[in-house]
Amino acid sequence: MQAESGPVGSVTEGRPIDATSTRLAMVERLQADGVLTDPRLRDALSRLDREVLMPRAYVRRSEQGSEPVVWELLDGAHPEDRAEWQDLVYSGESVLVQRDGEQLENQVRGVVNGGRMTAMSTFTPYTVEVLQRMRIDAGHTYLDLGTGPGVSLALAAALTGPGRAVGVERDEHMAAFAQKTLGRAGVGARVMTGDAVDGHAARAPYDRIHSGIEVPCLPSVWVDQLAPGGRLLTTLATRTPSWPGHCLVTRTAGGHVEAVLEGGPRGHRPLHGYTWLTAQHHLQQIANSPGKRRPTAFAPPPDHSYGFWLAAAYLVPGVVRHFQADTLTVVAPEENSWAVAGPGDGTVRVHGPRDVWAELDHVHDL
Repeated sequence: MQAESGPVGSVTEGRPIDATSTRLAMVERLQADGVLTDPRLRDALSRLDREVLMPRAYVRRSEQGSEPVVWELLDGAHPEDRAEWQDLVYSGESVLVQRDGEQLENQVRGVVNGGRMTAMSTFTPYTVEVLQRMRIDAGHTYLDLGTGPGVSLALAAALTGPGRAVGVERDEHMAAFAQKTLGRAGVGARVMTGDAVDGHAARAPYDRIHSGIEVPCLPSVWVDQLAPGGRLLTTLATRTPSWPGHCLVTRTAGGHVEAVLEGGPRGHRPLHGYTWLTAQHHLQQIANSPGKRRPTAFAPPPDHSYGFWLAAAYLVPGVVRHFQADTLTVVAPEENSWAVAGPGDGTVRVHGPRDVWAELDHVHDL
């Protein structure tokens, strides 16, 4: 990879812009927070010019809940945008790079209304967690599914070595753009246009497979394309955006396949066309009429009890958490039912034909 590109040491809006120091500051934050522990990955992050991979980025300018959404496209090459754009690119947050499947070469900076974001980078601490868990060594063959702007693929390619990593991206504009920017950044990786659910049989088997999209179930072709001694990591999508499952699949040297499913605080976005449940249309009803109060001995586990909440996502299907509520509120929107806990007084309020609280209590007792 190139160590640097673009203007360094220039001045924007009265303050110096130093891409190298900004990049290293991001790496230092990841290390100080205990997220980044692999020295090889630290080196790759320190050298990867994210500015080349994401030369433009969208930011939201309207309040949450307002429609249509007002977006502004920042262009890193424009002096009025550069400071905010660079801070965003190295903030560690997810960076929005494509709206409504547009051609990225033809993007025009400025304010636009409406539309939805169709490509973005992953939250950097999560990218680091995933790559470290993959245990990538030099010489490994690597398959990246749902490549987007190619940040994760670029880092994996730095760990495997040139020509060992390939990405699959369903959007042809995004795939072509990522291939071009990866080349500009000096990354020896290929990006293919295709459906990530199909994997990429042409270069199988792979020592490492990572899916940057959530899938409702593990595609068997991914497992088929995993080499002996290989590791596959993906996020399994549940109906609620707050309870993802992390599925790690390993194939032994003898070909035996093992899988472990764990809960966690975050995951990737679901595959194209997948829809989460939402409680948005019930919130006013819940505020006006929380439900019938009754005593309960069930004290729900805290938010960080990821195993319980993942089990609830599968064993109490069709429910979604209302995280903005003052007390635990779980809604089954398709049955117009919900449960509102406490707060902390040994009672729960329930509404509707489905007893959501009793189902959660049952899962807790299993």
